[in-house]
Amino acid sequence: MSNLLGRGGLGKGGLGKAGSGAAGKSAKSTRAAAPPDAPLKAMSLLGRWGRVAQGHVAFGGGCSCAGGMGPIHMSEMELHVMDYLAAKYADNAAVQRLLAEDAGYKPNEAGNLGEVLKAIAMGAAGTVKIADQLSILADLERSIESLDEITRGGG
Repeated sequence: MSNLLGRGGLGKGGLGKAGSGAAGKSAKSTRAAAPPDAPLKAMSLLGRWGRVAQGHVAFGGGCSCAGGMGPIHMSEMELHVMDYLAAKYADNAAVQRLLAEDAGYKPNEAGNLGEVLKAIAMGAAGTVKIADQLSILADLERSIESLDEITRGGG
């Protein structure tokens, strides 16, 4: 289940903080500047995520696309992925802030994967290191691919 996503949407933008440099120097951002490929990858995944989530039509509140696992709600799948990310990056305060502040993550309750992708795409992933942003994107890419396969009946 940890490779599945539920529906996500766009909402508030990412939050970033600026720090002050040494006396007499201008303020400089404390955000980790993502290489151009991280925001582009995040935008691409955001589009794919939207198509997978919107293309998945559930009847009666659930679906039968997951074979013998019974009906699964998209929001449950999304929450499983959010829980996975939170556990994988449990010792990374910057990633935890990204999940909580930008994506509304509350363990076993709520979270929005679209907001995680949007924050990275907009360069608003706070102080999350570039390597961690790319790792998160790789995790989400695998999850989106898995969900897409399952919802098309190929999983």
